Amino acid sequence: ENGAFNKKHASSTNPATVSVDYIGDDNSESVPSFDIEVKQLASPQENIGNYLPDNPVSLPEDNYSFDVGIGEMNYEFQFHISGDETNRSIQERLVRLVNNAGIGLNASLETEGNNSAIRISSDSSGVSAGKETIFSISDDRTSKASGSVDYFGLDKVNSYPTNAVFALNGEDRSASSNHFTIGKMYEVTLNQLSPEGSPTTISIKADIESVEENVGQVI
Repeated sequence: ENGAFNKKHASSTNPATVSVDYIGDDNSESVPSFDIEVKQLASPQENIGNYLPDNPVSLPEDNYSFDVGIGEMNYEFQFHISGDETNRSIQERLVRLVNNAGIGLNASLETEGNNSAIRISSDSSGVSAGKETIFSISDDRTSKASGSVDYFGLDKVNSYPTNAVFALNGEDRSASSNHFTIGKMYEVTLNQLSPEGSPTTISIKADIESVEENVGQVI
């Protein structure tokens, strides 16, 4: 009751480029404003495998496996290939296998005419110091038969992950995600690159605007 009309609200001069929410103390008397110029968005890693026709699979019938490394974790995926299966049926099975694992990867099937390829992307974006990728796929030392990684092209990186790069009050900064906080006051989301030389200003809305928004929320 007491705080219904006293909540502060953040304002962005260009919400299409940078959207913002206020997460600080509503009783703070002085909340600084910031200028943000978005120079590069954070992006995930994406692998796109070999485009194969919907023909009988060329790999011999066997139990196969491959290893996925994400950060300090390693996961092994096992599957069986029988002699009457096609490239497409195996690809669809591998897509389900990756998605059902819940390890921070998303898989889908990309098609071009009668050909299809497995697309695998990371949920997270950005890169750690000294690393180029978020995840790696290999069957060099796997427990079952190898050859599926090379055949389906699971290890082919189509686009490498990137960090968000932006200028905060003229000072260059970077972040592994497009969503982060500033000074425990603003929760910021970078949506697109800034027009050259046109930073976005984030600040607290004027009191009358905040009251109007609070009344709308109460209604």
